[in-house]
Formats: sequence, C-alpha cells, structure tokens
Amino acid sequence: MTSREKQILQILRRDPLIPQQELAGVLGISRSAVAGHIMNLMNKGYIKGKGYILSEHRYVVTVGSANMDVCGYSDLNLVYEDSNPGHIKCSPGGVGRNIAQNIALLGCESHFISVIGDDFYGNTLYEQAKLAGVNVSNLHRLHGETTSTYLSLLDPQGEMITAINDMRILEKLTPALLATSRDLIRHAGVLVADCNLSEGALEWLFTNAGNVPVFVDTVSAFKANKIKPWLSHIHTLKPNRFEAEILTGIKVENKQDVVRAANALHEQGVQRIALSMGGEGVYYSEAGGENGWSKPFSVHIVNVTGAGDAMMAGLARCWLEGEPLSQSIRFSQGCSALTLASELTNNPGLSKDSVHKLMESQA
Repeated sequence: MTSREKQILQILRRDPLIPQQELAGVLGISRSAVAGHIMNLMNKGYIKGKGYILSEHRYVVTVGSANMDVCGYSDLNLVYEDSNPGHIKCSPGGVGRNIAQNIALLGCESHFISVIGDDFYGNTLYEQAKLAGVNVSNLHRLHGETTSTYLSLLDPQGEMITAINDMRILEKLTPALLATSRDLIRHAGVLVADCNLSEGALEWLFTNAGNVPVFVDTVSAFKANKIKPWLSHIHTLKPNRFEAEILTGIKVENKQDVVRAANALHEQGVQRIALSMGGEGVYYSEAGGENGWSKPFSVHIVNVTGAGDAMMAGLARCWLEGEPLSQSIRFSQGCSALTLASELTNNPGLSKDSVHKLMESQA
C-alpha cells in the first residue's frame, strides 16, 4: 500500500461518506487522482463496496499504556540520603506501546490508542512510536498532564531495590475519549487491550468492539482482576500461571492444573488461551479445537522486559494471517525469544523473516 493510499484509508475510516471532491481538497490533489487511488484500493481489497465500505481484518488496534521507563543503576552499594554514582537510562515503555511497536515491526498496520502529556517524555514517546511505523493519529496528547513514567533504582548486581510507577494519566483515557476512535476499532481485524487501562475504559472496549476479536494482555496478577466480569467477551487471553490462578481460583502447580485452569476459562467464554509457564513452555487451547504444549526456544537471555508484549504482538499478527493456533503459538514464542535475546525492550531486529529463521534453526 502506498503512503497516499494509507492517507486516504485513514480519512475514510473517520468519514466513510466523504465526497471525492472534498477528499481531493483535503489531500491537495485532483478528483481524478482520488478516483484512481480508490480504484486501486478496491482492487487490492481494502475497500469492498460503494460508500467506501472498508474491508476488515487488515490492521490491529492496540489500546493501553505508554510510559517512559527511567532506570538508575548504582555503581556501588547504595548509600541512603546521599548522592550515589551510577548511570541512568531512559527508554520508551508501556505494555500497549510495546505491543503496538512490535506489531509494526512484524509488518502489520498498527494503530495505537493511549494518552500522553504534552511534556518532553510525551513528545519523545510520540516521535519514537511514529518512527517505528505505528499509526499515532489516536495517541492523544493532553495539555498540562504528566506522561506516565516508571522510575526504578537498581543495585550493582542489576537487582531492583525500589520503583515508583506514575500512571495516573491513564485515568484520562475515558470512554468519551475512546468513543472518538469507535469507527477505527470496529473496522479492525484485531483489538488488543492491556489491563493497565481503567475498569471504565475496559468496559467501553468490551461493549463497543462489535464483532472484532479482543485479545487481552493481563499485565499482572493484581490487574488481571479487572477482566473477571468480561471473560465471555475475550477471544484470546495470554496469562501466566499466577494470573490464571486469580481468574479461575485454581491453584496452578502442575500440568494437570494448567489444563483445568484453561478449561475453566473456556467455560467462562474465552475462545483461545496461551498460558505461559516459564521454562515449561506455553500451554495453548482453543474452545472446541486444538490444544497442547509448546516448548520454549533456547536463547541467551539478556533482558526479560517486553518478552510477553512481543508474544502478544505475534498472536495478533498470526490471527490476521489466518494461521492455526499451534502455528501461531510457535511464531509468537519466536517473537518473545528474539526479545529476550536483546538488551532493548523492543528488539529492532524483530521481523517476520527473523522469527521464521529462528523457528527453522530450532525445528
């Protein structure tokens, strides 16, 4: 798809009935040029009828957190109430933002909905996401607000001593603000949500997603509680054992417990489950379909941050491609493995080809 065609699709998603002459005026091109682009989009399958009815299953919308990660590494044992020598590293973070960037790296059209402040961190997050290929037209910059920030302090061995997480701005991602993206969401192939969102925002997404499959990243055992009332609205869920315990009330201590927990989630309406069990791999299950275990990839782990986000991005990409669950799980584990092997939260070398090469090397 050309950049001009992408522009036209974005405008049509906001206003499917816009006249061609008006569209030409917005873009600064002739009406005949607009007609040619629209014909090309119809031939490619992005527009499927008159009135600019847009084809579905062509892009992913991710709704979730965007924050700046600030990590302070002490060179020596910490001395409290004093200044300590060390180094400080800032990097873009946030579960939703990480997922959206990984989806773009995998070659899919990726839209990200969130809120940031009009401050230095917010501007940095906006520009970095845009450079990574994420569509940020629905990333809202709020005047006078502070961008979500995660501040951690680590000892010389790299172990975290303490951290402060300021995510208050996410409360500003209200149902009213989400409603401005209703058409974008309802034409998506996949909607991904993370549990950093407020209960009100999650409720709006679940009740307004229409027929779009909703993929949920539980984030943590504490935050997983928010989706308990909405399990019947979830297509694909990616919990770890602790989050599965919270959602089902089943103690997960062995493989039999894993199967029981997955079945309990199916009984509550979840269609697909990818339950991460660390070194034991991933148990996957589809309601009325395939299930099984997939062993982890063998890689040298450099940084665990962002590995789960890469896996969710892989699951969304495979759904768009119509791949079966077992194949989707293996591809998604490959995304996670490449992220584990990178010191960065988002491995810039992540791509469909790099994942397939890793899969072939460990087949």
